[in-house]
Formats: sequence, structure tokens, C-alpha cells
Amino acid sequence: MSPARTSNGLPVTAYLVLGVLAANDEQLTAGEVKMRAELSVGHFYWSPSVSHVRRELNRLLERGMVSETAAQSGKRAITLYETTDAGLDALRRWVQHFPGHDQVVIKHPVILRTWLARGEDPERVIDTLDRHLESTRARLDEALWSRQRSRDLGIIDDPDQRFSFAVLDYAIRGLYAEISNISQLRDEIASGTSRDPVKRVRRAKGQIRRRERRAPG
Repeated sequence: MSPARTSNGLPVTAYLVLGVLAANDEQLTAGEVKMRAELSVGHFYWSPSVSHVRRELNRLLERGMVSETAAQSGKRAITLYETTDAGLDALRRWVQHFPGHDQVVIKHPVILRTWLARGEDPERVIDTLDRHLESTRARLDEALWSRQRSRDLGIIDDPDQRFSFAVLDYAIRGLYAEISNISQLRDEIASGTSRDPVKRVRRAKGQIRRRERRAPG
């Protein structure tokens, strides 16, 4: 079975949308589902566009796994989505039967480009890694904010959310590790160039004064 599609024909991303709706038993717009996904599964699996979320919601609607309600937000008409009992049951069964032996494949375009950059100007590779470090730090900040916001709202104390927050902590550790690994890779590639990390140190070199060897007795 393809990891992108399940036995009933629904893609995994449809179940992710269903899971976001079910997480706090909320009514959410497609835009709010996108935002919740960015702050949860976006840290370790998928960060969707609103159009992708709408596509998955339509699939779920066709199967009776979510329902929709027309509402008003100020002067704007909006559509709210929520899980149905059938959707919750399907989500529960999918989680229970999802194979745990699938090989985890990490697709890291920055690492791939670095690996392929034979003969490239090291400065360009370093720039790419620096940009990746900056974006990873921003993702880490978002994850830390999400955890703190959950604490502020008391969601983190909900026993039903224990696994979700354990996974969030896992994602945060992964982001810290990514920053550490990419920083080391960047410094290794910068070695011997004008951006060698040793050149960041402004310290007098000093000298070694070796002792004179005395002639034996």
C-alpha cells in the first residue's frame, strides 16, 4: 500500500485534516484547519495550503466523515467544519491499523543540493545552509510558541492531548538537532574559506615557548 494513500482510497492527508478537526472537538474553517496543521503536524509531516485543506475536506464530506455549517463572521459568510461520529470512528480505526513497519524516508532538499554541489563555489553552499538555519530557527520558535500557548490555554493539561504534546516535544528536539547538525555541516564546508568559523575568533595568537633541553648530568 502506498504511504500516501490508505486502503479505503483516502490519502493520509485527509486523515490529518480529520485529526486536526478532532483534536479539540472544534468547528473550524478551512483556513483555521491550515493554521492548526502548521502548528501541529506541520512540525513533523505536512504543512498544507488552504486549497489542499479544502480538497481533503470535500473528500471527507463526500464520505460523511465531516459536516459543514454556514455561519457569519462579522459581515463575511464562512463555512465551519466538524467531525461526525462516522469520521471519528474511521480516524480511530485508521490509527489502530496504520502499519508501524513502514520505512521512514526523509527527503531533505537542502542536504541533497549540498551533496550534489561538487565543484560549486563554497560561498553559495554556505549561503544556502545559512538560509536553511534561519528558516529552521523560525520553525523552532513557532513550535515553542505553540507549546507555550497550549500551556496558557490549559490544553496541555488535557489527558487526551498527552500523545499530541509528546510528539510536539519530539518535533522540538528534532528542530534543535537539525540546527546543531546543519551548523556543524556549514562550518565544515566553510573551513579554509573566508567564512571559516575559526576566523570569527578575535584573539591574540600568543606563542609557544619550549623549554630548553638540558644535557644529561
